[in-house]
Amino acid sequence: MKQTKMLHFMCLAALVFLLFALPASAGDDGLMAQVFDAAEEELGELDAENILVVTDIGSPAESYAYLNDFYSEFYGNGLLYTKNLLVVQNSRNSPFWFAFFDKSSGNCVFIEVSYGDSEEINYQVTENINFEELSADEDSIAAWNGKISEKVFKGREFAIVTITNAWATGNLDYELMQCLELHNHFCPGVSSGYVLANWMEENYPLEEGVSYTVFSCPQWCKDDVFVKRWDATPGKGGIWVSELTDEEVEAIGNSPAGIFVVKDKNAGTLKAVALGFDFDIVSAQCGAKDGDPSWISKYLMDLWLMDRENWDEEGLVTEIAVIDIDKEALNEMKMAGVNPYVVLGLLNSTGNGNSSVGNLELMTQVFDVAEAKLGVLGPENTLIITDLGSPADSDVFLDYFYSEFYDRELLYTENLLVVQNARNAPLWFAFFDKSSGNCAYIEVSYGDENEISYQVIENIDFEGLSKNQRTIDAWSEKVSSKVFDGREFAILTICNAWATGDLDYELMQCLELHNHFCPGVSSGYVLANWMEENYPLEEGVSYTVFSSPQWCKDDVFLKRWDATPGKSGIWVSELSDEEIEAINDSLAGIFVVRDRNAGTLKAVVLGYNSDIANAQCRAKDGDPIWVSKYLKDVWLMDPDNWEGLVTEIAVIDIDGDTLTDMELADTNPYEVLGLLNSTGNTST
Repeated sequence: MKQTKMLHFMCLAALVFLLFALPASAGDDGLMAQVFDAAEEELGELDAENILVVTDIGSPAESYAYLNDFYSEFYGNGLLYTKNLLVVQNSRNSPFWFAFFDKSSGNCVFIEVSYGDSEEINYQVTENINFEELSADEDSIAAWNGKISEKVFKGREFAIVTITNAWATGNLDYELMQCLELHNHFCPGVSSGYVLANWMEENYPLEEGVSYTVFSCPQWCKDDVFVKRWDATPGKGGIWVSELTDEEVEAIGNSPAGIFVVKDKNAGTLKAVALGFDFDIVSAQCGAKDGDPSWISKYLMDLWLMDRENWDEEGLVTEIAVIDIDKEALNEMKMAGVNPYVVLGLLNSTGNGNSSVGNLELMTQVFDVAEAKLGVLGPENTLIITDLGSPADSDVFLDYFYSEFYDRELLYTENLLVVQNARNAPLWFAFFDKSSGNCAYIEVSYGDENEISYQVIENIDFEGLSKNQRTIDAWSEKVSSKVFDGREFAILTICNAWATGDLDYELMQCLELHNHFCPGVSSGYVLANWMEENYPLEEGVSYTVFSSPQWCKDDVFLKRWDATPGKSGIWVSELSDEEIEAINDSLAGIFVVRDRNAGTLKAVVLGYNSDIANAQCRAKDGDPIWVSKYLKDVWLMDPDNWEGLVTEIAVIDIDGDTLTDMELADTNPYEVLGLLNSTGNTST
């Protein structure tokens, strides 16, 4: 009997040992670990010399939950942010995907994952996408054309081939690569925008006090460069988008590319610079042949445009006109139904200093100064806000910044907000400690000398600042004195909203683009959620936004739906007060819902009632705007308060021709829909 029991015990022990000795299933690892393991299995070691990772992580709904794990795997492999990664923007209803490219072999592993109820790799393929091989002869071209037709990369073949091969040349300017984050593919359109942006900066320098307002007319992919490079977002009134007819383009001449209004606050001047861009020059000189498929010809055009020596080619960029204008003319150019070229007469009416240090040392100094002011920067209490990567050439600090950031075990989604800014903005950092309410604001200068040029610490706890009239007056005085160099409102509202623990990360993502937190951007978040609830973003569904009237809301649609002007996702124009009153006092815009599955187009006209938020947010008459706007933001952060804010004014079935008419500079989209007549009154 004892022998039998002993035998049973030994068998059980052996079974347990075997079970624990078995290799873990793929499901035992985190999803991001599975993705990186799958890539390594196909490509070998993911080394910083040869690997580029392209992904839309953070854009598909709730995929941000994987950001910390992704960066843990990324940095765990010794990869670098500026050398080995491109995170592209996408729509919320896009799939969650990764492309791992090895330039030494030309192989690319494309992976899509499912997440939520089940986490798994649901599609994986490896292809050699070396451009020289793919385009070597007719057989190789035909073979890759076949794979494009099969959608071997789920429709992302062009984007992945062009981005990875351009990166592999070693000549892809990182500042151009930053524009691809927003545009999510590499094409001659976005390259032309980069050339135009550099031309403007060379001829009308972005010095302190200078800013550009872009009239994207005609519209093409170029416009996403201006949104990214100059912080010219529609929500901040930086870009106004409309279309020209072929006849108007011909009448203006010189292949018009848009109007760039240069505002110089120092000189008190406004200049409208109308530029042209000639793609024929690029097509003639890039080496593309008649009959080449578009993935070849467009990539060759991109390569030609990547070479700055080609930018001086006569006629590539043409200065059509430079016209001094006033504020009234600028406002008129923004109006719906007004062609900006007609307005211009170009078309008729038919702190403490430190000694200079290296790049790594400067980022170390920034973090050390913050810790000296606030104590240990831990993940429980710290939020860092910065515009790193936006000011010209500040990208040189990115790798060093993230090295300092992750050395302190901080988390991307919980402790960081990188906001977009213009190229001529200063490079700044705000370190906020929610346990004390203290905020260390730091600006740095760099280039000839790297040093901390300004630093200050302030307590910005909202409850303390707004406690009574004395505290309100004290902070208002600091706002007037620009204690944070003019960023007092942005830093105060973002930090305090984050400290509540109720700031939805998907709303926070919109603040990256908008760079401050206001009721305008909050209203856009409410409108976006209303649209998604009532006209769900299912597969095959997309939105086109007519931002008319324009306000801060529009940057939400740009970020959340990938509705960028360069991809024809948003069209921006203004309405007069009389036109708004004639349609609906709460008018917020037109949202065209395209359902490719049903073959339908619906124009959904929405209103937004800000009076409700004003009445219920606890703001009092006489409150300074930093108090009233923050209270509105906090009230709007609660989805339980959204009922009744959004009104569906009209839903109209339209066709493609109607949509095209709505895009034209000469037309008011509400007139096209029959909601307004040409006299500015509602149609009967």
